Amino acid sequence: MRDKHLKPSRGPLLAAAALALLAPALAPAAERPLTLDTIFDSDAFANPLPKSLHWRRDGAAMTYIDTESGALLSRPANGDQATLLLAPDKLLDGDRVLTATDASWSPDLAFALIETNARVTWDGVREGTYYIYTRDSGTLRALADGNTVRYAELSPDGRRVAYVWDNNLYVAQVDGVSTVAVTSDGGEHIFNGIFDYGSSEFGQRKAWHWSPDGTQIAFWQLDASDVPTFPLIDELGDYSEVRRFHYPNTGERHANNRVGVYDIEQRSTRWLDTGHDTDDYLPRVDWGRGGRFLFVQHLTRDHKQLRLLRFDLVNGGREVPITDSDPAWIDITDDFTALAGTRGDFLWTSERSGYRHIYRYSGGRLSPLTGGDWSVDAIVGVAASERAVYFYAKKDSLIDQHVYRVPLGGGEVTRVTEQPGWHEWQLSPDGGHAVATHSTANRPRVVRVRNLADGASETLADNRIAGMRDYILPQTEFIQFETGDGVTLNGYFIKPVDFDPAKKYPVIGYAYGNAGSQIVVNRWGTQRGPNQDLWHRYMAQQGYVIFAMDNRTTTGRGKAAKNLTYGHYGKYAVLDELQGVEYLKTLPWVDKERIGFWGWSGGGYLAAALMTKGAPHFKAAVSVAPVIDLTRYQAVGVERWMGTPEENPEGYAAVNLMNVADRLQGKLLLMHGTGDENVKFAFTLQFADALIKANKQFDMVVYPNSRHTITDARRHVFSTMTRYFNDNL
Repeated sequence: MRDKHLKPSRGPLLAAAALALLAPALAPAAERPLTLDTIFDSDAFANPLPKSLHWRRDGAAMTYIDTESGALLSRPANGDQATLLLAPDKLLDGDRVLTATDASWSPDLAFALIETNARVTWDGVREGTYYIYTRDSGTLRALADGNTVRYAELSPDGRRVAYVWDNNLYVAQVDGVSTVAVTSDGGEHIFNGIFDYGSSEFGQRKAWHWSPDGTQIAFWQLDASDVPTFPLIDELGDYSEVRRFHYPNTGERHANNRVGVYDIEQRSTRWLDTGHDTDDYLPRVDWGRGGRFLFVQHLTRDHKQLRLLRFDLVNGGREVPITDSDPAWIDITDDFTALAGTRGDFLWTSERSGYRHIYRYSGGRLSPLTGGDWSVDAIVGVAASERAVYFYAKKDSLIDQHVYRVPLGGGEVTRVTEQPGWHEWQLSPDGGHAVATHSTANRPRVVRVRNLADGASETLADNRIAGMRDYILPQTEFIQFETGDGVTLNGYFIKPVDFDPAKKYPVIGYAYGNAGSQIVVNRWGTQRGPNQDLWHRYMAQQGYVIFAMDNRTTTGRGKAAKNLTYGHYGKYAVLDELQGVEYLKTLPWVDKERIGFWGWSGGGYLAAALMTKGAPHFKAAVSVAPVIDLTRYQAVGVERWMGTPEENPEGYAAVNLMNVADRLQGKLLLMHGTGDENVKFAFTLQFADALIKANKQFDMVVYPNSRHTITDARRHVFSTMTRYFNDNL
């Protein structure tokens, strides 16, 4: 069991305390140094975990795809040997062998919905070609006549499949007898069963849900007719191609949305009277346990009030069991959890106390199940057999993710996981078992099936990765330091394996910085994947020290801490990063004249801000896909932190880095993909224009057609950053 963070002693300015090295140095059998080839062009560090894992409805077994073989398997929860459901060489469309990227089975394992050719479109939608596999006959049938469709899903009873095609929602029987169009008016401006881009900032693109018994579908319809469109231009063909999509800037109109309930047998839709203003949001819809109640969340445009609406679909009527409010904004979560019974009881999380905690709504009363000056991260699930709730929380550590348990009737909160690190659970429907994944910053993921009754576990996938044995890996070392005004912040170092405290080392800083975010975590891989983490270790191997930190508005510190960012995005991200520099300068082994920084997206903004409004503390920085001017960023993503430009013109002006371009000092590299659907490439062009007008020198690399994550050119991104820091730091 791990104690709370150690409290560092105070110094005249800042003080630090090492928390712990979370694992001993991994002594490799071979002294092979990391290379960029190894990181980006090999599978040396591939962690072949099971994919597409689904529990059976009774919780007795799970189905998944074995990543190494491609076989579709079923494994009992009690630890017995897995059985083969479908061999990869039997997954055939004519003579063509298919590769399953996802698979879900009917409760009786008679049918499977198999996804192949999965891809993410230029505007960020997942789509693929789907097949219905009939186990008795061993046959495959293409869904939707082999057309590429989006977000296909089996009904809970396994008898039907629903999917989205051309912005319309369809329902097909798995036996192929019939396919019914739920909607027919979808098109360029009308979205059925799928969110338009502007609404997807709440974290979802799929916009429909089966009822628990599979007899109904609740879905959103969005009308984006009045939403401005933003063009992305493909310049790589013989002629330029313009791709337009709806993208509401701050203060502009977003899509009008409503919720319908489609009855499978009656083939009819009824639209719910949510009573919301067309300028408001309906970010979540959830079914009650029995399908009688449907819950719709209504968030006001200013993000300050959230109402939970409960519709009785049998007897009619609408109630508002919960209303939450906040002086800044309310975060939308996926924590709503329906409870068994006929009254429509549920679990809810709220930050009304100042920290996110779990509440139970029952019999018209809302009762807290957890409380205190610590935050619940998310509800994992309910174990009906023991009438308990499992959840993640930052109760004992801000950098670890532990699983906790509290009785449904209230009582003592118990920590269930013991090892320091990052625990992720997938609870079985009956609450008897969990697929438990664990990793640390220095140890890759291990997947076990855990019996919640006795704590026993069986390994499903281990972390015996070749690269961990063959390559020298600098280790992550977590630290804390204290700001000048007494706030303790978390960070980590990655130092060269042969680190000598008597020498001077250049430092490369890294951060993200958005309110409620977190990058200093005791988990294998980082915010943008294991390749980035391995690159940090590679740069440490080249003689740099990597320093990452989270500012005072990041997760686990309570709502008041997050609200510090309201009205002036990035203020404490910049100020606390400068406090981090002051801390670095107190360390005798830091070369004070050679401190650099890099960041992506929100971190890209931070990198550019540190070289302008935060100058002259960094010698060189790399800003990837930076947000520059929030007046032209997504309405949902920004207004929760800033209000509208009309309400807060001074705040938006202070955030806009074009207004401080003349303050640039040091070497700055801007990197951006022209096909960025999230943070506009235009931001970087406009910032570059401001730098040119201020006669400031800078460097820039452009990735044609690349999206926000630049996944198609990661090797080039990190190779370029390596060269840039080598040349300028």
